[in-house]
Amino acid sequence: MRSRSKTLADTRHGSLSIRFSGSGVDVVALHGFSLTGRQFERFAAAGTLTVAAPDLPGHGATTISPVDLTTTVAALGEWLETFDRPIPVLGYSQGGRIALVLAMSRPHLVERLILISATPGIRDEAQRASRAAADADLAASLLADGLSAFLDRWLDQPLVGTASMPPSVRVADRRVREENSAAGLAAALTGLGQGSQRWVGDRLSDLPMPLLTVAGARDVRYTRIAGEMAAAVPDGRVVVIEDSGHNVVLEAPERLAAAVDSFLSARLA
Repeated sequence: MRSRSKTLADTRHGSLSIRFSGSGVDVVALHGFSLTGRQFERFAAAGTLTVAAPDLPGHGATTISPVDLTTTVAALGEWLETFDRPIPVLGYSQGGRIALVLAMSRPHLVERLILISATPGIRDEAQRASRAAADADLAASLLADGLSAFLDRWLDQPLVGTASMPPSVRVADRRVREENSAAGLAAALTGLGQGSQRWVGDRLSDLPMPLLTVAGARDVRYTRIAGEMAAAVPDGRVVVIEDSGHNVVLEAPERLAAAVDSFLSARLA
C-alpha cells in the first residue's frame, strides 16, 4: 500500500482517525464492523485510486461520541466539507449503510456512491427490533468475554468468517480487527447496527448521484439486494464478483479495485 501516516480530523463530536494511501484523495472508504480503515490497504494497493479511510466511531483510534448513526454522519459530513470538491464515497457492509445515509442526507458532498455487501437497513419493524435485541446481547457478551474471544466466534461465522481463507489473509485480517477495543465494538453494535437504523430503501430513487453496488457471487442474499438497490436508482449499476463471498474487500481486492476504477473513470468519458 502507498501509505501516508495516519492523520486526525477534528469535528464537533471528537476526532476521526484517517488512513491515507498516497497524496490527495480520489475516494473515501468506510469499513465494516469490527474492522478499521486499514481494511482497505490491499484494495488501495491493487488499484490506481488514492484512498482515505477513516476509522468509524467505536473503531480504531477515532474518538467520535456518542457512537450512533446521526453523530457518525454529522462527523463524516464535517470532514467531507473540508474537501475542495464532492468526493466519491465507498462503503463495505456496516460502512455501506453509513455511506448510504450520508449520501442521502448530504448529497452535495458525495460525487458517486459505491456500496459493497450492503443493505438499506431492515424494512420490517419487528425484525428490526429483534435485530436490535440480538445486537445488545452480542454487545453484552463482548464486554463480558473480551475482544479475543469475541473475534474467535465472529470470524467463525459463515457470512463474515475467514476460516476458508489462506492463513496469511486470516492473520492480516485479524490484526486489523485487534486494533479495536471491546468497549468500542460494543458501542458500535448497539449504536450503528442494523437494529438501530431506520430502513431507507424507499428513498433510493431520490439519490442524485450514480450508484455502484457490489456483491460476491457466493453471497446470494446480498447479490439480490445489490441488484434491487441498483435498479431503484436512476443511474445505478451492479457488479457481482465471482468466487467471492460477503467480504469482497478481503477476498477479491484486485477485482474490486478494477470495478471501482472503471466506475469512477466513467465520469471522464
